[in-house]
Amino acid sequence: MKDSSVRLGLIFTIFVLFIGVSISPSIIGNVEKIANPSIDNFSINSYTENFGLLAYWSFDEGSGNLAYDYSGHGYHGTINGTSWTTGYTNYALDFDGETSNVNLDLYSKNLGFNKTDDYKISAWIKSESTESGIIYMMSYSMPNFAFPIFYIKFSSDGTLQMKMQSSDSCGLILNSTNSYNDGLWHYIVGIYYGNTVNPTMELYVDNELVGRDSDWLCPMISIQFKKAKIGMATYASEFFNGIIDEVKVFKIPEEPPNAPTITGPDSGKAGDNIEYKFNAVDPNGDQVKYIINWGDNNTETTALNPSGIDVTVTHTWSEKGNYTVKVHAQDVNGLNGPEATTTITMPKNRVIIWNSLLMKILEYFPFLEKILNQYYN
Repeated sequence: MKDSSVRLGLIFTIFVLFIGVSISPSIIGNVEKIANPSIDNFSINSYTENFGLLAYWSFDEGSGNLAYDYSGHGYHGTINGTSWTTGYTNYALDFDGETSNVNLDLYSKNLGFNKTDDYKISAWIKSESTESGIIYMMSYSMPNFAFPIFYIKFSSDGTLQMKMQSSDSCGLILNSTNSYNDGLWHYIVGIYYGNTVNPTMELYVDNELVGRDSDWLCPMISIQFKKAKIGMATYASEFFNGIIDEVKVFKIPEEPPNAPTITGPDSGKAGDNIEYKFNAVDPNGDQVKYIINWGDNNTETTALNPSGIDVTVTHTWSEKGNYTVKVHAQDVNGLNGPEATTTITMPKNRVIIWNSLLMKILEYFPFLEKILNQYYN
């Protein structure tokens, strides 16, 4: 019986260890193979299929100093110091590791993303360099002075690093284990998932997961990005040495906030402060502000507030009448949502109410009317 119990315990232990190894989560640097989707429709899971194409630089012009954006958004980059060469498809840009870059500063806030956004960038790269170099980077201005910062770079040992930093103390960073400075074409995909409690970054090379990091991030918004570059750091260093082709940026399409709900009384007294609560939900989780037309030639705009949170505003109507209150929400990117309305009625003012009361008194006590007539006559 004792031997049987020992054997059963041993079998159970081995079984538990086997299950633990099978389901243990991947960590930074671990490689997790996934299905090989097509290049143009790369999808890690069904959710990323909802990503919209934000920018696409094919580098197929073959001449000139403009990298055209074929997404239809017009985010054309200025080419500096690169040479045209044979690409993974058609033409590509050869970066010299010294001055070469594609400048996208004019469109940095459009290419940027909010903390709660989902974002993806893909590119083909080819290099034999032993120097670190940025493949794609966006930042506020200069690191160590302001944030946010986002980049994918080629490290000096040929490994890849992906980083997102929203403040001094908040950031995500991951590194691949393998090196890719072998002079072969490699397909890289970096994904940022922000629409979750703890944002997550994943990096894929040739359709294999090579790194993942997940943690809390401090707030950030897309308009904080002031610089954007391909082939160099935004602060004039870490120039990429190699070939880059077919750069694509994807993002969950920005949607305007929903129509606000309006909570408050439908009548009140002229001269009193009357309180209303407004609440709008932004599909992208962006902060929203409320633009209110009070119906008496007065308008008011609130500060930015989190999506889906009640915002209390008070107003005073000075005269009697019926007023239609109109309000819509605007997100941090300037997208306006549909309008909501409500009507509030201001009853007769106190003077009119007093006159009405006086008439009733005179009706019951007619002798008072005679006294008043004698007084005023």
